[in-house]
Amino acid sequence: MKKKRDYKSDFPRLISRLENMIILGAFLPKERLVEADLAQKMEVSRAWIRDALKILETKGLVNMVPYRGAIVVDLTEKEVQEIFQVRVVLERLCNQLAADQFLPEHGIRLKNLADMIEQAYAEDRLEEMVEANTKFHDYLTTISNNDCLIQMLKQIRLRFYLFNTFAWSNPEVVKIVLNEHRKYIRALENCDYETLNALAESHIRYSKDMYLKQLRSRGL
Repeated sequence: MKKKRDYKSDFPRLISRLENMIILGAFLPKERLVEADLAQKMEVSRAWIRDALKILETKGLVNMVPYRGAIVVDLTEKEVQEIFQVRVVLERLCNQLAADQFLPEHGIRLKNLADMIEQAYAEDRLEEMVEANTKFHDYLTTISNNDCLIQMLKQIRLRFYLFNTFAWSNPEVVKIVLNEHRKYIRALENCDYETLNALAESHIRYSKDMYLKQLRSRGL
């Protein structure tokens, strides 16, 4: 007999799993997400899948199209460039504020998260790697202690999720990104604004450039 699922604890995990599948390329841009197939794959009800897809729509990962259902979002080159430009500015401000308030305990927490990311990658646990990476950057953002900025970054990072699909699939890019986490920590500890400004752009440029490359390869 199957164990009854607990909505309060299991539903958020379902959303997280679907998010990670999109980010890691299990579902590609413009791909239709069929409720019945997902319900069978995830071993949950179609109602849960329907609710989860609605939440993913609010996060900018899927579009709900009449008579077709949920479709994985595919951004235009103009949208990609605009999102990138705005995010770089916000990340630079966040990094500077975080550096001004950085404490030893912040460094310890970020180093632990960097360890988690690297260990998950080494053991090919990609979903856990993505989750740990999200925690790393979310925690860095909280150090800025600016609620308005935190909310703005949260929203624009959701739009940026899709770019990561192609970066996480490239081992060389992943290695560079993992190394940059250590650079982030050192720069924060030393209030090295120049390095932090550079990292704010380089750390997300890989995802943007690879997304644009596949977009152009499809002639879009």
